[in-house]
Amino acid sequence: MRMVKTAATLVTIAALSTGCTTIVDGAVQAAPTLKPHPISGETVARVLLNEDELSRMLKQPFISHGDLDVGGPEKLFHRDETISPAGCLGVTAMMQRSVYGSAQVTDAASASWLNYGLRGKVITVIEGAVALGSVAQARALFTQFAQQWQQCDGTTAIDQAGPITTTNVISDVRVVDSVVAATNTATSVGGNLPPLLPTPQARVIGVRANCLVEVEVVFFANRRSSDAGSGDLDTSGIDVAHAMMDKVSALS
Repeated sequence: MRMVKTAATLVTIAALSTGCTTIVDGAVQAAPTLKPHPISGETVARVLLNEDELSRMLKQPFISHGDLDVGGPEKLFHRDETISPAGCLGVTAMMQRSVYGSAQVTDAASASWLNYGLRGKVITVIEGAVALGSVAQARALFTQFAQQWQQCDGTTAIDQAGPITTTNVISDVRVVDSVVAATNTATSVGGNLPPLLPTPQARVIGVRANCLVEVEVVFFANRRSSDAGSGDLDTSGIDVAHAMMDKVSALS
């Protein structure tokens, strides 16, 4: 037994001498200075929160709204509608192929969740994770997106999709803790749509390691204090993004 303990001690000393580990509560762990391993392949799907995690976080039940979509850069979305100004598409629509442009996207995953069973504050939550070729590329793209979003603060962007026109009022753009967040209040008219109230949406993009995470939380227009859930337009999108970013850290 003494020989086993001595061997373990020597391993610990050797590891510490390299500067690659630290001790927390007696256990050897990787030091925070270690470079993260890039996330790739189907691992990117594990960045997304599931319905149970979202339900606990937002305190209302959710159900899957469509299948998990995971693959390469072809999994980025493409909208047919036009938007003016074009530079604000990244705020009003998630994971758009044209917004990512020539970025070296290697993998992407997305999922959406719908309010289930109760009258809640949140209608839907849409999550996306996009892996790039390196940490440096992800950080550079996040910086670019943050600048674009800040330029759109206070802008009214108009989407046109066939007979349906959506007016997007972009406000409260802020950059903090490796995320850029904004509020998009969308009102759609035309076609066979019934009269709709302006629908507030929390939009967030965050960066961690070689991944960008995207979040859209859509709220009921006529929310009441008695509605189920803890959803908050100012904070819930950021909370979801940070939880996803923590998963990136754990996986990398």
